Amino acid sequence: MFDLFRSREKNVRWLLGALLGLVALSMVITLVPNYSGMGGRVDQAIVAEIGDEVITTAEVRLALARATRGGSIPRGLEQVYAPMIVQQMIAEHAVSYEAARLGMEVSEEELASAIQTYIPQLFQGGKFAGKEIYSAYLSQMNTTIPEFERDLKKQILLQRIETLALEGIVVTPSQVEEAYRQRNEKIKVSYLQLTADKFKSQISATPEEIASNFAQNRGSYMIPEKRDYLVYLVDQEKVAASLSISEADLRRAYTEQRDRFRIPERVRVRHILLKTADKSPSEVKAIRARIDDLLKQAKGGADFPALAQKNSDDTVSAVKGGDIDWVTRGQTVPEFEKAAFSLKVGQFSDVITTVYGYHILRVEQKELAHMRTFDEVRGDLQKEVQQARASEKVQAIADQIRAALGRSAAEAAKVAEASDIKATLAQRVSPQDEFPGIGRNPQLTEAVSMLKKGGITPAVAISATQLAVAQVLEIYPARPAELAEVQDRVKAAVVDVKLKKLLAAKSREAAEKLKAGQDLAAVAKLVGAEVKTTSTEFSRDGAAEGIGAAVQIEGAFSKQVGEIAGPFELSGGTYFVKVVARTEADMSQLPAQREQIVGGLKTRAGRDRRELFMDGLVDSLVKQKKIKIHDDNIKRMVSAYRS
Repeated sequence: MFDLFRSREKNVRWLLGALLGLVALSMVITLVPNYSGMGGRVDQAIVAEIGDEVITTAEVRLALARATRGGSIPRGLEQVYAPMIVQQMIAEHAVSYEAARLGMEVSEEELASAIQTYIPQLFQGGKFAGKEIYSAYLSQMNTTIPEFERDLKKQILLQRIETLALEGIVVTPSQVEEAYRQRNEKIKVSYLQLTADKFKSQISATPEEIASNFAQNRGSYMIPEKRDYLVYLVDQEKVAASLSISEADLRRAYTEQRDRFRIPERVRVRHILLKTADKSPSEVKAIRARIDDLLKQAKGGADFPALAQKNSDDTVSAVKGGDIDWVTRGQTVPEFEKAAFSLKVGQFSDVITTVYGYHILRVEQKELAHMRTFDEVRGDLQKEVQQARASEKVQAIADQIRAALGRSAAEAAKVAEASDIKATLAQRVSPQDEFPGIGRNPQLTEAVSMLKKGGITPAVAISATQLAVAQVLEIYPARPAELAEVQDRVKAAVVDVKLKKLLAAKSREAAEKLKAGQDLAAVAKLVGAEVKTTSTEFSRDGAAEGIGAAVQIEGAFSKQVGEIAGPFELSGGTYFVKVVARTEADMSQLPAQREQIVGGLKTRAGRDRRELFMDGLVDSLVKQKKIKIHDDNIKRMVSAYRS
């Protein structure tokens, strides 16, 4: 939780002190499409044009990378989500375009209020820190004030659309009751599961079947286009290691950046938090009694880190015994700050009440405001200066190699050798293959896929610290395969077809027997499966043990005890489910949840309206030729992720 109060990044904290926080940092990164860990030049293939604006593959890849890092998209499924990201980005640009065309504007007052919301650290005590600090903050995100404010205005317009979509939505009492029932009713089930693995050993493919499948589907068995490449990899870490930074350079950097090294008054604190948000008065009373008891234990000599680890609702700090590291003034809520800075080292606070709940604090260390000395920061400063110079040099080296490669391979080899870089020859590489020394890389795959023989890529950022330059030496066109080349693929296809037929037959047999009233266990034995039972009841938004998300078998919730639901075709196989226990929703508790349910129903309806509006707007602008979508570039980008 305290990661929402303040920044833990040392370099950011040193640069702007208490003004910088992780909340604003995460929001800025989300809002700024040009943010890049490398800041280098990559291929800018256009995926869509909206009026005078464009969306590039680089922006889409960045959005995907952010979503993957944040956990919104599972790693390895970028090819599935990439088209959705493109669609969303086009819709957002379309709203901005239409708003401008209709004369909708964001006032300076609205913009200022939004900036204060997203970056509250710039407004300590309600006073703006100044344009210089504002610009320095955004420069850490690799953007400028005009770029940030342009994107923030887009977000404000999108929020207006969302608000308009919610207006006028009516939720009826019957809808609320139905939603409450669906949320709170629970079932327990027994199930039989038919899986391919269960029957795979029963399936084989004869040489005749393999030959027949190949003859009938020869056009499906292709050897993809393959290419030979000459690849130069420029690594920032390797370049940095070759650089020598003088004492004078370090002292000059220290002098120029003295404000970075000012440490404000700060305290290091451990705490226990028991949350009270969204709790009923009776629950809050019980929580207060519990925090009072924990304070009594702490003051009585109990192990405070152990108490925090076991009891604190602040899960981030609880695993560290309640340690939230150093905090400075302005980084926490006022009640917490007042207690933290008034306590002596080792002293416990009384119970502190904040908007989050009840806290107990113990101060571990205190430091007065001071300037870190040159000797203290020398090691970190040397790495920073070294990396900054290396970053500039990496781009210069890559550009030099690319220019030399355009003249001759020999000249490129000579330029690269001066920086201790050797070319790698990658032979007969298909879009699904790895690049030697690099691995699978969507950016590089996409960049080379658009080149003809002899073509050279720009300097492509393949990671936060590496650039690559590649030249296409030879292209081997796609061709029909010979059976010997794809025999394993053909065999797998034959087995898969036969396996699907067997599973379909088993599923039909099970469905017929169950419909006739036979017992689930008897049918499972007949079709070669086994019956399992979930150990506990579960709701629609929970998980069914052994099956997965309960929503996958939602049809079972409409069944009574003893009734069968299915078949359900899931990733884990085919399931038939029998309800063995059922708990109806306690309607007496509906009033306590009514407001929350109504809000959820309105939000869902608003989202549907918003999506319909945006889809209709995009279709209209496409017909008016105000939006142009480059499907080929989108397909190439998706193909690069698929590989």
